[in-house]
Amino acid sequence: MTTSSKRMRTLAAGTQTHAAASNKTLPGLMLGALGVVFGDIGTSPIYALRQGVSEAGVVNAPVVLGILSMIVWAVVIVVMGKYVSYVMRADNEGEGGIIALTALVRSGYEQDGRHVPHLLLMAGLFGAAMFYGDSMITPAVSVLSAVEGLRQVSPRFDPYIVPLAAAILIALFLFQRRGTAAVGKWFGPVMSLWFVYLAAVGVYRIAQHPDVLRALSPQWAWALVHTHPGMAFTILGAVILALTGAEALYADIGHFGRRAIRLAWFFIVFPSIIVGYFGQAATMLYQRGSEQQPFFYAAPSWALIPTVVIALCATVIASQAVISGAFSMTSQAIELGFLPRLRVIETSRAHRGQVFVPAVDALLFAAVMFLVLSFRSSDRLTSAYGIAVGLTMLVTTVLMIGFTRRVWHWPWIAVISISLPLFIIDMLLVIANAHKIPQGGWFPVAMGIVLFVLMATWHRGRMLAKQRATQAPPLDAFLRDVLGSREPPARVPGTAVYPGSTQGATPSALESNVHHNRVLHGTVIIFANRSESAPRVNEQTRIEVRDLGDGCFEVISRHGFVERPNLPKLLASLEGQLGDWRFDPKHTTFFLPRDEVTPGCSHGQMSRWREWLFGEMAFHSASSAEYYGLKSEDVVELGVQVVL
Repeated sequence: MTTSSKRMRTLAAGTQTHAAASNKTLPGLMLGALGVVFGDIGTSPIYALRQGVSEAGVVNAPVVLGILSMIVWAVVIVVMGKYVSYVMRADNEGEGGIIALTALVRSGYEQDGRHVPHLLLMAGLFGAAMFYGDSMITPAVSVLSAVEGLRQVSPRFDPYIVPLAAAILIALFLFQRRGTAAVGKWFGPVMSLWFVYLAAVGVYRIAQHPDVLRALSPQWAWALVHTHPGMAFTILGAVILALTGAEALYADIGHFGRRAIRLAWFFIVFPSIIVGYFGQAATMLYQRGSEQQPFFYAAPSWALIPTVVIALCATVIASQAVISGAFSMTSQAIELGFLPRLRVIETSRAHRGQVFVPAVDALLFAAVMFLVLSFRSSDRLTSAYGIAVGLTMLVTTVLMIGFTRRVWHWPWIAVISISLPLFIIDMLLVIANAHKIPQGGWFPVAMGIVLFVLMATWHRGRMLAKQRATQAPPLDAFLRDVLGSREPPARVPGTAVYPGSTQGATPSALESNVHHNRVLHGTVIIFANRSESAPRVNEQTRIEVRDLGDGCFEVISRHGFVERPNLPKLLASLEGQLGDWRFDPKHTTFFLPRDEVTPGCSHGQMSRWREWLFGEMAFHSASSAEYYGLKSEDVVELGVQVVL
């Protein structure tokens, strides 16, 4: 068995073990996946086919069946072929998503003794930035599309559509601080009911007009492309709406495991949404005027109000899942050095990984409200939707090229044979949506560019700061010179802890304290805190202790990018490893640097505006004390000028 094969079996086992920790039974995992993973793609039938027919501007059998065939085969090729069968195999020790994939690609290059190509790393950051754009649009378009169903109940609801959608979204964002644990148990059952409803209505309409099943043949899609190539290309920009949420299948494998997600997809989600699309097509062809809202017209008249209610519940759940995904990705990006430290609040003790990031919540809320109040309809918002989804999918394909080469060690012929067709499909989807940039697609692109600049600037500044940190005095030599000098610093009782990030280097706070205060505590612990490219680290290798003599110790602490370092807990775990030392919080002081970035600090390696931007991000980042789980009264901050 090859090394890569062994690694993949280990990763697969890690995935299943982690998933089993959150839910021990496969049906339970599948039910949870229905509520979290498939909310976005599961609510696409509300607007995808409608938008495709709207783009065509013609309602007849060849056009409607051609669009339906394009949607069906796009779902089969992109979601089932690319994500379910291919991308989901590329888990980072049980974790998925574009940030985890970027970390895994970087780790693969480092293991081969190479630096990850700058372009590939920037592609990963851009894909993550576009995911935020997707997270802004999904709540707006989903909730609006569901509330618009009230128009079918009575035209008198029309003036209240936007205010009601805004009120629902305000309530949704106000709820974020409490976390999803309280209502998360209802997500799976509600979405199960949703998929049953989609299938039931679809079967009801197909039974009336079974000839729509002809669209299962790709010949209808090909006929539309052949006879109306311009129209087909325009429609392709709407077909991507049926693929929204495909990234979630990959991003959530750490919570539910590949097996549960795949089984839920094959046996519940895929047949339900496909049957639902066919039911809508039958409604369009045989019920005049239904092309404006085929999803709601497909339901029997007596079921219209329940349809609006269940659609609204499903879209709120889909929005919640996307927002929570943005919080989780932010937490991962912070640990990997792609974003500055932001305040991250754990919202559940029972479910690891459920976090709330106030800064991201405020950003998403402002963006969603802007979209709802500016565009005021789901039709207009779908123009802004496709470009964000397409660019994220394209970046995933690009990253998979690096992954298959450096982690799976595939030969180039195998990489090209799979990646090239997927790349062409993704490019076609992006180009087909490019003309929508003036109509609203500019918003996710603009937000993505801004967030990409922020992430790239922070990453660049961190890299330069780490390079400078390696030039700091070696820790052994510094302590030897200080303790062996003619006038050594006074030793005072207690323990001093100096967190840092570079192993073997002297922390700037330690240098500053000795230089200005001329004291050393009886016990000095220097923490070299390292964030790994893996999501979690083995407890047996998490901590390494080095005795430097004279009561001084260096502790190398490792944590994964889904973990957060907690210094009090780490110190408590060191008892028995540092001689007779025992952790006493009342007699322990943590010395943290308060970095100040000055103009010209990069010596020409960054432009002035990026130096300024890096400095502003550093100034507004969360305190190191909060990041390390420390109480403010136990911390002493020492100002240190940063030289990049």
